[in-house]
Amino acid sequence: MKENLKNLQVAFSEVFSNTSCIALASTLAIAAFLFAVWLPNFGLIGEVFSTSSAPLTAKLKIAIALLGGIGTNFSFLSAGYTIAIATLFGINLAMIVYFLKRTRAGLGRQNLAAGVGGIASGALGIGCAACGSFILNTALSSLGAASALAILPLHGGEFGILSVVLLAFSIILISRKIAAPLTCTVK
Repeated sequence: MKENLKNLQVAFSEVFSNTSCIALASTLAIAAFLFAVWLPNFGLIGEVFSTSSAPLTAKLKIAIALLGGIGTNFSFLSAGYTIAIATLFGINLAMIVYFLKRTRAGLGRQNLAAGVGGIASGALGIGCAACGSFILNTALSSLGAASALAILPLHGGEFGILSVVLLAFSIILISRKIAAPLTCTVK
């Protein structure tokens, strides 16, 4: 545990001393957050922006007003893990990009699998209090198993919590790789 914290500290100081990595992580986190909050209203947003009768400022005001859905459409738990998923998503991808640029090599199967698993579960965990896990609900309903989420204690919130755990685990794995000294092996 202590070693993981040290690796995180070393990796964060190395990666986020670079302003382009900070910008990338911030941009990705904001994009993920906007996607999650606007997801239940994509139809409305599409309709508003495809209609040419309203001025652009009015369209933007509507889109910004829909961000208030984080406080009204999301439960405290789902709002918390939505924010955590967005933040960890941005950090995770920025660290992966940094590592790939630094080494010009692959991550390794375990770290890449954890990164992809964390990101994929993050997408599955997105949802609000009204619709539950939106993407997972849609996928399960096509299989005829939409009511399966209703029997879970948090009604699909478990997937959001799992997403946070997997993203955090992925960040720990990539921080190990970043904190490890670069070595050159010649055969």
